[in-house]
Amino acid sequence: MRFLVRLEHVKTHPAVVKIHTRNGYCSGVLVDSSLNARSQHHTDLVLTCAHFFRDGLEESDQYKVSGGFSRRIKAVRTIDGTDMALCVLDAPAPARDVPGVAVTTPSFRAPIDTWGFGGKARRAQMRQGLFLFPFFRTWSVDFRTTVSPAGMVFNAPPAVKGDSGGPAFVNDEVVGTQALILDPCGKNLRIATLALVAPHRRALIAAAADLKRR
Repeated sequence: MRFLVRLEHVKTHPAVVKIHTRNGYCSGVLVDSSLNARSQHHTDLVLTCAHFFRDGLEESDQYKVSGGFSRRIKAVRTIDGTDMALCVLDAPAPARDVPGVAVTTPSFRAPIDTWGFGGKARRAQMRQGLFLFPFFRTWSVDFRTTVSPAGMVFNAPPAVKGDSGGPAFVNDEVVGTQALILDPCGKNLRIATLALVAPHRRALIAAAADLKRR
């Protein structure tokens, strides 16, 4: 199968970033406020997961963003009803090719590439896979994280902790952000849950406008 082939030559994705504090980290992706693809664009917005900011921005901690550059997060807006957040940086990132955000949900067995810094990776890693199906709503084991609508994905290699918030691409568009992994009794079954972005485009654009006013 195509996605099981190990791609040693694949380089890191220029728009994928790492968000970290003294207590942990997650992944994310640079986006434009219009959610459209932009070439060599200086943006100050990062799309990521909401559960990393469950308690908001703690004033006693520093939320840093890296990916060939270093910035700090100035403010965050979470998207109601799902595991997705938009962050604004204290200064625009260097010029990068910024991906667009999809307007539709992937089809069954669509090839999908998820990027993230999971497993304490020093640079973003790609997890190739297949999109399985959308699901109305899913929860984490402790019910603290809600994903709606969700997209189920089979990845090889599997998504791991730290990939949360990382973008999933179909045809170079962001179709979702990594949210949950299925690992009963510590065994990773290679099934991951995405927070699908298409149904939340209007909310993301509104959040971007609000962050830009700050």
